[in-house]
Amino acid sequence: MKTFYILVTISVSLIVGGFLIPPTGIIDGSVLSAVGELLAFAVVAQIPDIVQMARNGKSIKLQKGDFSAEIGASE
Repeated sequence: MKTFYILVTISVSLIVGGFLIPPTGIIDGSVLSAVGELLAFAVVAQIPDIVQMARNGKSIKLQKGDFSAEIGASE
């Protein structure tokens, strides 16, 4: 978990640095990509909790359109 916080700190620093480098205030596509990477870090941070829930016998089902994924303990 310590590595996660280090990576997030570096990512935020890069976003701020990229925003302040001339031309300042212009939201470039690279800044938008960096924000997307931050959202990916948030998802990755939840994986250990999901695994622990599956080990405790709880299941999670994700469904979007015709895609469906279920994570749970095998019976």
